[in-house]
Amino acid sequence: MRAVTRDPLPRRAHRVAVLMVTAVLAGLVAGCCPPAVSQALALGTQSESRGDVDPALLSVTDDATLAARFETAWSLVAQRYWDLTRLPVDWDEVGERYRARLAAVHDDDALYALLEEMYDEIGDNHSVFVPPSRVAEIRDLYGSMPCVAVFGSTAIGTPPGQPMTAAGHWTSGPLQVGSWLSASPVVAQLLPADTNAIGTVRFGMTSAVTGDADVPIGYIMVPDLASEGVAGAVRQAVERLQADGAQGLVVDLRGNPGGRLVTMMQVAGVFTRGFLWRAIMSWTLPLPYPAIGQVATELPLALLIDGDVNSAAEGLAGALQANGRATLFGATTAGNVEAVLPFCLRDGSQAWIATGVLAPLQGATWEGRGVVPDVAVEQDAAAAGDGADPVLAAALDALARETTAP
Repeated sequence: MRAVTRDPLPRRAHRVAVLMVTAVLAGLVAGCCPPAVSQALALGTQSESRGDVDPALLSVTDDATLAARFETAWSLVAQRYWDLTRLPVDWDEVGERYRARLAAVHDDDALYALLEEMYDEIGDNHSVFVPPSRVAEIRDLYGSMPCVAVFGSTAIGTPPGQPMTAAGHWTSGPLQVGSWLSASPVVAQLLPADTNAIGTVRFGMTSAVTGDADVPIGYIMVPDLASEGVAGAVRQAVERLQADGAQGLVVDLRGNPGGRLVTMMQVAGVFTRGFLWRAIMSWTLPLPYPAIGQVATELPLALLIDGDVNSAAEGLAGALQANGRATLFGATTAGNVEAVLPFCLRDGSQAWIATGVLAPLQGATWEGRGVVPDVAVEQDAAAAGDGADPVLAAALDALARETTAP
């Protein structure tokens, strides 16, 4: 075994994995987990690009029009936020306070400043108002993220009480993965001496000793669910490890910030089948999500998790635990599974709103509480510095005992 270090990242990157919801026909297929936009807006310089703006609105800044645009931005939160009772403020009261300040607003810049301040009161580190001058910057930082078009106070294709469908003109593209990939607070993680890589996924054979038996175990590190081809890489890794004689598998999700929801579903489909999740929203019935693909292995499975596992990665771990497919080792995950949906307004601005949360098919959402491991194992930096990994050791020991049990 050898130690592999990861680059440390800013703390904001550890708090930020969020789901972005999109739908196709009968269900939602989404990408997720760029850094929280409300924090990302503090980065870099403003772009002067106004994006896709309705030209008719650029020259219309009379008080009535400004007031109408304010109401659209306020109403989107009132109608689409996943649970207004979770807010630290009364959204109706917030609306009244900020409406009273509209008398001093006479141009676009003043309106956008007011709306940004109002959205800051949501306080969830996810929901945010993005003025047109920042849209290009966000696109450059996190890739192309199409959003739901809004005319007046209505989102096209998403009438209140109806689920998002393809008519909503919302499709998910791959997100850019780079410096925002979260890293575990552990200084190093142990990998088998000989490892292979497919994209960002690394894997290799290790072993665990129990009694007189030396049990071969396959190890797979999955650092994110957003990079292109992650699900296929996990599937290939599983197939190659099985061919090499693995009798059990360890999937290491520690530090995984999440990624695309469809990737979560595809990776789950390597190990199990059926409907595993639901999206909880205030404006429509819960929507179920299935595992996708043909099951590739029935080998005993252990997942490694920690407090820096976020969003879709939490959903993957929690679902495989809930249906009894995997045993989880390590520490409770971040509890950060809000589903963020961007809405495009006619003036080129965007409203990013937490419209739902991910949950197991049955039971409470992981939002705010995280996925609790079956076997809690403390990982300290000193142990990692000495080349020890008690979380991995615990998982290997459990798999060895399970595979050799009579």
